[in-house]
Amino acid sequence: MTRDADVSAEDDEAWDWEAARAKLRPQIDQSKRGRQQRQRKISQSVSPAARDGRSLRATGRTAQFNFKARPELKLAAQAAADKAGMTLAEWMEMAVNAAIEKDGNA
Repeated sequence: MTRDADVSAEDDEAWDWEAARAKLRPQIDQSKRGRQQRQRKISQSVSPAARDGRSLRATGRTAQFNFKARPELKLAAQAAADKAGMTLAEWMEMAVNAAIEKDGNA
């Protein structure tokens, strides 16, 4: 019994606890700044057409703007957004801004 206790004590002395902690430490920055940098890198690497809004948190869009439309209008708008390389929300925002500027109601 005492011999087993002596062996485990020697193992503890030989074990590098700092190396074990370093191995278990997260490999990426978990801070808010680190998350923001990763999001920025994702937004730069993903094509605008592939973005779905969930992969990018900070878009600057905080107000919800929903409306009912005919199915063919939605399909046409989605096709135009895809052709422009934008998300549907970005394309709709651009279209609404263009209509406002055209009417002079800005």
